[in-house]
Amino acid sequence: MIDLCNTTDAVVLENDIDLVLQQIEILFDTSPGDVLGDYNFGTRFEDYLFDTSLGNHTVASQISSIIRNNVDLMGWDLTVEVDFLAGSDNDILMFRITVSKEVESYSKIYSVTQGDVSKYSKLTPVA
Repeated sequence: MIDLCNTTDAVVLENDIDLVLQQIEILFDTSPGDVLGDYNFGTRFEDYLFDTSLGNHTVASQISSIIRNNVDLMGWDLTVEVDFLAGSDNDILMFRITVSKEVESYSKIYSVTQGDVSKYSKLTPVA
């Protein structure tokens, strides 16, 4: 994939893992309705903060499904682990995304909290 900026120093992603991780980041940074022609593309992780009937396994399964339906994993295996934490003002959703193939493995931990003023979730890569 080529970075679409118009410079002579364009970044070229040559490894399939770089493409997979970039697709996941774009998916997580997009809200449903933001993409013209694909209204359902994107995520609203803050919805999980208010649905107390969902357990960790159910949320992990739903996040995994969102990724699998919107990202070409290019043969990489996907694992999602979820935990809810009690925050000082609001609950916090923590989840780890791991993509692996043979001996390679890449993980990133995200936290989701409800914003105080903006009413939008804040998705933060932790590691």
